[in-house]
Amino acid sequence: MLTNKKRLLATALVILTTANYSIANDTVQANTVKVSAAEGSLKLVMQGLLKDTQALTAAMLNEDFTLIAAKAKTIADHPKPSMATRMKIMESMGSDMAKFKANDNIVHSAAVEIMTNAEQKNIKGVGENFKKMIDGCLSCHNTFKSRVSEVLK
Repeated sequence: MLTNKKRLLATALVILTTANYSIANDTVQANTVKVSAAEGSLKLVMQGLLKDTQALTAAMLNEDFTLIAAKAKTIADHPKPSMATRMKIMESMGSDMAKFKANDNIVHSAAVEIMTNAEQKNIKGVGENFKKMIDGCLSCHNTFKSRVSEVLK
């Protein structure tokens, strides 16, 4: 029988695998994600977040609390796309912009909590907040991905 910690980590891995499948059809290349998001690409930001989320998952499974905290911080402080890209998104969202931003806030807050949990070496808290973070990602993608993709074509 799996312990609660192992069950939580297994759940996190399943969630990440599902998220990975639904949000990333492109191969993420390490050198690509180092390019500044200021160049305007939301896709570049998302690829960087995917890479960091995958590294966070590996750190969780290895209970590497230092790396968990570092990757959670990178996710919480992720770069923003260019102002021009953000303006296009804001214009297309209209009154839905608050919902769009709320999802980003969920991801940010959960990543900050993961950092705190990692500092406390609380793997259960890390897993619970990881789930919140992924839920925020999936909610945003399910609600807005096709709309945003269309606007940014």
